[in-house]
Amino acid sequence: MNDIEVKADRSNLFVYGTLKKGGNLHSVLGNSSEFLGVCSTEESNWDMHDYGCPIMVTKDEGFKIKGELYSVTPECMARVTAVECGAGYVPFMIDTSEKNKAIAFIYPTPYATATASNHVKENEGTKEWLK
Repeated sequence: MNDIEVKADRSNLFVYGTLKKGGNLHSVLGNSSEFLGVCSTEESNWDMHDYGCPIMVTKDEGFKIKGELYSVTPECMARVTAVECGAGYVPFMIDTSEKNKAIAFIYPTPYATATASNHVKENEGTKEWLK
């Protein structure tokens, strides 16, 4: 995995599941996070599975993942890191469709699979978590 260094000022954070607006964990982002917009991953080398919450994994010839981009403070990134790493995710640097680099928390097992889901929708090569 990539070594992620959190900047002293703010970092870009790509969220695709429970941290999105309306998600169960969105409050972890706090009031200091700045919503930059909806975007997707630049590359189509990802997949998304539903385990009651979404996981994003690497996959050759996979999909783009749609999510939200935030500018976050170091304190917010520390909270997100504690929550996500505590759940087994790891930070990974990605490129977004808006030509920004951002930290995304992905699941480290690329071959993880799950049963069919009503929450993961695929549209024209892009997957999105809807709940």
